[in-house]
Amino acid sequence: MGLGERVVKSDYVFVDTETTGLNHESDEILSVSVIDDEGICLFHSLIKPQRITEWGEAEKVNGISSEMVEHAPTFESVKAHLRDVFKNREVVIYNAAFDTVFLGETLTESKAVRCCMQAFTDFMQEWSEKHQTMKWFKLVDAVAEVNPDFSFKAHDSLEDCRATREVWDFLMTVPEIREKYSRE
Repeated sequence: MGLGERVVKSDYVFVDTETTGLNHESDEILSVSVIDDEGICLFHSLIKPQRITEWGEAEKVNGISSEMVEHAPTFESVKAHLRDVFKNREVVIYNAAFDTVFLGETLTESKAVRCCMQAFTDFMQEWSEKHQTMKWFKLVDAVAEVNPDFSFKAHDSLEDCRATREVWDFLMTVPEIREKYSRE
């Protein structure tokens, strides 16, 4: 199989969140989206934070205002549904270390959680002298590398799911990456 050919995938779902900030202990989810192998949206909702009432810096990045989430469901109210969506599926997340903390118990019944960012790092194999470790890539850079014609609106949870799926689909055409991430 050559690079770029689509392979038959297992039961993957792709998830992304947008949050009020980057602090796992104090920040909250503002948006969650999930798509399946075929790109069909399984879940997409704004989320109303319970403690935080403003998030100026995050709003500049993701465009989600307090007015937009005023009548949205709480994360607590969608947890059971998300758990059902993830149940017995392989969940793929770009930067899983970040999102899994926010998603928490919703992932407990998934088959596995795969980090697309780690898989892409393994594929690129670029060393960062500054950090003395392998270089991490932003989702926009990973997409540009695997498909320069793919366009999406970054920092929108549904669009980021689509982009993650694009990167993952490419990575699953690379035999050594596919083998590593299908047996973990």
